[in-house]
Amino acid sequence: MRKLIFVLFSLMAGPAFADGFWEYGSWRVFVQEVDTGEDLRRSCSAMTGGDGEPSVVVSMSNGDAGPPDFFPSVLVREHAPRGHRTMLQDGQAAYIRFDNEDVMDGVVKGDFDEEGFAYAEIAFDHPLSQWVLRAMRVNGQFDVVVDDKVFMYAYLDGFTASYLKMAEECGFNGAGVVD
Repeated sequence: MRKLIFVLFSLMAGPAFADGFWEYGSWRVFVQEVDTGEDLRRSCSAMTGGDGEPSVVVSMSNGDAGPPDFFPSVLVREHAPRGHRTMLQDGQAAYIRFDNEDVMDGVVKGDFDEEGFAYAEIAFDHPLSQWVLRAMRVNGQFDVVVDDKVFMYAYLDGFTASYLKMAEECGFNGAGVVD
């Protein structure tokens, strides 16, 4: 009986949500709770690539305005080892090209993080992000093209399930992207 009471109190004292990780096709979903000191925030991200390679990331928080009024940014990211440059350079024109030949233009922003590592990203922010997210839902891949060369391929198998899981975990739904 003591064990049962202990387990029940432990469950009541714990947070309503826990950190999580899921995989869907080429995509991974990461959920993390962060205590800001004022409240408990839930950060949710869907990502493909990474592990030393460029990545595509979509993130939101339960403290953000979200779909269907505001859509999360789609970020193409590259990180370089300390002392090295990224292949993408600040100010370069870039675009993503989907299977169906739809294209969205972007610009590379390059900088250094607080630890001195070079990074570059191409951000597709709201309101353009809704168009990109919808295109990601209905295509199988997109190419990131810089200087007329394919920089990376982003495979989209599992994207819709990842987007829905990410949104659900942060208190949103797929409205505006999956409807």
